[in-house]
Amino acid sequence: MTSEHPPAAPYLMVTDASDAIAFYAHVFGAVPHPRECLADGRVLTADLVVAGHRFTVSEWADLPATTPRLPVLTVESTDPDAVLRRAVAVGAQVSAANATPREVLLRDPDGRSWAITRPERPA
Repeated sequence: MTSEHPPAAPYLMVTDASDAIAFYAHVFGAVPHPRECLADGRVLTADLVVAGHRFTVSEWADLPATTPRLPVLTVESTDPDAVLRRAVAVGAQVSAANATPREVLLRDPDGRSWAITRPERPA
């Protein structure tokens, strides 16, 4: 079955897109694509790809601190501990001390929650 519409992709609003893009590239290996900027330099949209999945980042200077942080975003990694070390080194915080052996939960510097999971091992 095919669709005339492209698949849905997460759209993240952040207060500093350059910092967010650098974080996602360093921690998750995100590959940034060309970005569209406003005249004042704010990022209107920037597409990134992590493990073949695309998402968009947009900068909003007036994003209130009380903006709800919606779903936890999940990235699969064969070494979630290494991802966690990189994330903490650049400002992320562990958000669940009792994570399962297959999952690490963290909050990035922009306040977004991430679950880093290890793939299931074949039985």
